Formats: sequence, structure tokens, C-alpha cells
Amino acid sequence: MDHTITRALTADIMPRFEALCGQLQARQADYLAKPLPHMLLPERRDDIAAMQEMASGLADGAERILLLGTGGSSLGAQVLAQINGWGTPAGQRGGPQLLFVDNLDADTYARLLAAPMDKTRIFVVSKSGGTAETMMQLGGALLALQRDGLAPASHIAGIAGVGDNALCRLAATYGFPLLPHDEAIGGRFSVLSNVGLLPALWAGLDPQAVRAGAAQVLQAIGAADFAPLQGAALQVAHMQAGRNISVLLPYADRLDRLAFWYRQLWAESLGKQGHGSVPVNALGPVDQHSQAQLYMAGPDDKLYTVITHNTAQHGSTVPDDFADDADLTMLAGHTIGNLVDAEARGTMDVLAEAGRPVRHMALDNIDAESLGGLLMHFQLETIFAADLLGINAFDQPAVEAGKQRAKKYLAEMKP
Repeated sequence: MDHTITRALTADIMPRFEALCGQLQARQADYLAKPLPHMLLPERRDDIAAMQEMASGLADGAERILLLGTGGSSLGAQVLAQINGWGTPAGQRGGPQLLFVDNLDADTYARLLAAPMDKTRIFVVSKSGGTAETMMQLGGALLALQRDGLAPASHIAGIAGVGDNALCRLAATYGFPLLPHDEAIGGRFSVLSNVGLLPALWAGLDPQAVRAGAAQVLQAIGAADFAPLQGAALQVAHMQAGRNISVLLPYADRLDRLAFWYRQLWAESLGKQGHGSVPVNALGPVDQHSQAQLYMAGPDDKLYTVITHNTAQHGSTVPDDFADDADLTMLAGHTIGNLVDAEARGTMDVLAEAGRPVRHMALDNIDAESLGGLLMHFQLETIFAADLLGINAFDQPAVEAGKQRAKKYLAEMKP
């Protein structure tokens, strides 16, 4: 991955950036001496067989798998599944249909459960073992299986935190298997654990390749130009300069969910004590037609991270007679990949020329290794940014307050 930040180092930012890099370079020794749990996952191998066994068993005879979980229990797996086409207009490449039911909606879920359940499987993830939305979904699935005379033990599997919790008790009652959620790793940082990697097996990915890409990023930790360190310093320097919006703009359908995953990671980790910046997910080239006007001519309150991959000479082309039409001649002889490449470069050029700070991350390919590297990069960038802001990247106290209020209102309603 080529990580280029020169266009984001404007004159007002450079002194701040250099000072912040210096602060973080001292912290790298601490992480080398005592790695965080997330930093140990790339070398882990002892959990792969259990993932493969559960994935194979649950998928046997399945035409579709409903993946129940929200936030970090779902988004990382979506990122990995999308590498092989899930969630794109072309659709996933083989395997049972994966349906990530990550938002709670009464009508949507009722329609999903109305179909015969004999070829449907349920995969449920909750670290707490009691996430209200996920337990509500699981309850509905259990009733749908009972309606069709099907045994939950052969149709449900999942991942839960260890100990006495609701999901573990349900698994014991209904006889379905669970794998343990790593207690040291929170949901939004769990993509390189079984939470992200087990569903990736159904999408045809090699979990060891994902972890190998993450390991490659970690190999450079300790270097002065370590990309996640520079990224964190860049982000915080722009926050200090009043740019409190961080736009992630990948140019590929298969990176769309990466931007949603990043949005949760950045917002929930850094939005504390008045700190943080607002993460905005975008997608190129389509959002050139919905966002670019604001980006070029609106307020200078954003840092832009553009992610591209090698698309030149890839994809379909156009008929030769396009060359005869004055409005189409520029397309003649070119592939779709050529146009996407030109539009991404053009967008970065005009942003920089408008004085907007642009960081460019260039991938050779979109595959398991490159995505593993990106996932590790953004996790570390987030953790380093939290260090600079003096906050805990791993809790979410404001979210818990909202959950308690929802429980109060639910208790006041008639069932």
C-alpha cells in the first residue's frame, strides 16, 4: 500500500504534524514492548480450525445465512465479504447467500422470516451476549424455526462472550454451538478475530491471508515514517486547525463497506470529552455527482482520504463508433477502469488545487491481504489518534447511556 500524504501537509499543518509525530514516536516503543491484543491477532493460528469447522457445519445444506449482529459484530465481516462481491451490484461469488441483518427493522425482518426456514441458517454474534437488538432478532428466528418444525441445534451457531450471559444460556437451552468472543477485544476492533474471519469463510476468503496483510503493516512499527502513526498525526493536526470532518472516499464498489466500518471505528473510539472528528463515508466515482460540489467549494473543514486500486486497462470498453461522436470520442478505445482511474486522479488534483488537504492510499489489488493491511492500518491510526487526544479508544460511555434509556421506555410499554 502506497500511503501518500504530501498534498495534505499544507503550510499551516506542517509544524503541528511534525510535533505530533514526535509525540507518537516515543509511544511506539511502548507498543513494541507490550502489544495490544489487536496487534497479536495477525500471528494467531490456533483459532482457524474451529472457525472452519463451524462455518462448514452451518453452511451444509444452506441457501442463505442470516447474520445477526450490529455495529462491530457485523461491519468487519461485511468489509471482508465484499472483497468477493457481496453487497455489490454484481453479487457475491458463490456460497450461500449472506444476509447481514445489522439494522433492526420490524418489516424487513418479518419478511425475512416469512420464507420457509429449512434452507436458512442463523449466525448470531454478541460480545455481551445480551445486545437487545440481536437478542430480539434471535428470538424471532427461534419462533420461525419452531413454526417450520426445525431444530435450532442444526440451524443456528454463533459467537458470544464467555461466562453467564443470555446468548450462552439460549445456546445451552436450544443446543446450538457457540465460539468464544475474545474478551480482550471490543466489537469494533474485532474484525481480525473470529467475528470477522468466520463469515469471511462463507465469502471464499482465506483468513490467514487477511491476517498476513495485517502482519505486513505491523512489521514497520517503530519506524519514523510508520504510516498509521503519520495518519494519526495528520488527522489530529487537521482537527487542531479546525477541520473536524474526516472523509473516506474509496474508488471501488468492493471498498464501500470499508468506509462504513471506518465510520464506526473512528466515531465511537474518538468521540469523547469534546474530542474527535466526524467521519463521513463516500464512494467514488458516484459521489462525485452528489458530494464533490461541497468538497470543492464548500467550507474548508474536511480532511480527505482517497483510496484507489489499480484499475487501468480493466473492465469493458465501448463500440468503435463512439469515436465518431464529438461527445463520446474521449471514451473510444478506453476501458471502464481507465475512466475510474482518470476520475480519481482528477478529483484529487482539483481538491488539492482548491486548497483542500488530500491523503492518497493506493492499492495494487483488492484482495484478502490488501484489506487485512487496510484494516490494521485504520485500527492503529485510530488508537494513535486517541493517544494524542488523551482519551480511551476502547470504551463508549455515551452509547451505554442511550441503551439504558431505551430499556426504560421499553419497560413502560405494553407487550
